[in-house]
Amino acid sequence: MNYLDALESELTRAGIPGRRRARILTEFADHLHENPEAELGAPRELACQFADELGTQLARSAAYRAFGILAVAATVLVVMFLKGGRMWGGWVGYGSHPTSAYMPSWWVPLMVVWFISAQVALAAGALALLRTWRLRQQHVITAADAAILNRRAALGLAAGAVTMLVLPATDLMLARPLIYRLPGGGIERAADQWHSLFAETPTSWWGYVAIIGGPLLIVAMVSTIPSVLAAARLRPRQEGVAGDLTLDLGVQNTPLTPRYIALTLSAAIVLVMLAIGIGSSNPVAGLARGLLDASLCMIGFTVLGVYLGLRTTN
Repeated sequence: MNYLDALESELTRAGIPGRRRARILTEFADHLHENPEAELGAPRELACQFADELGTQLARSAAYRAFGILAVAATVLVVMFLKGGRMWGGWVGYGSHPTSAYMPSWWVPLMVVWFISAQVALAAGALALLRTWRLRQQHVITAADAAILNRRAALGLAAGAVTMLVLPATDLMLARPLIYRLPGGGIERAADQWHSLFAETPTSWWGYVAIIGGPLLIVAMVSTIPSVLAAARLRPRQEGVAGDLTLDLGVQNTPLTPRYIALTLSAAIVLVMLAIGIGSSNPVAGLARGLLDASLCMIGFTVLGVYLGLRTTN
């Protein structure tokens, strides 16, 4: 077995994809053609080096792509929340609400799914970006950190896809009920429901954003699956322990602990939502929403903390 055959065998064993493997072999063949006696290094060591560098690159790329798409999705959600809140006389969750008789029984659980999946997607995407940014100067990251990056990207995209699937249905229910009950108990459909939904409401443009943008964003999220899978298949082999939330925030050399940070963030959420509630002339609803968000934050930290690399111990 000559040098190139041995190198190809080691590259294959290291998990280097076929196209990248062919390019590497072509470059080494050119070197050997120019100097048949050149010392290019042991095939196994070279294969490990290529795997470490490529695995690091793939993990970072998947994290950046996931965050980019989720950032666009978050913008759509923020616009919808703001516009929807104005439509009903306040932020969504405060002020007046559409008459409950207009809402089907599945509307509340649908909103709960939307609410939770949106927050999971936002948190996972932001955490993926934070960890990638903190490790940006490392030529090769550890296998543990690469796994954390991939988990955060994958979870963020999955939760984002769920959010975008639910978004059009919730938008339809918020913008204008298509089905309503008559006093006699019958059911009547608006003849021009699709036209009137967007043509006669002051929120027509954000309705189109929700109905059209949601599926487009799902397609964009699906398009990142190959990069996430590639990062999962090929990870750096460098040993080491993954960082936790203190690494993400750059406070690993301080007395702060991941749990203390999570509790502080939860308290800040309560204060912010209370301020929003006061601004909407409904401090009780603001406090209730803040406590709910803070509880979800701590539940997420407890359930997903180790999986997403927020903490290192159970």
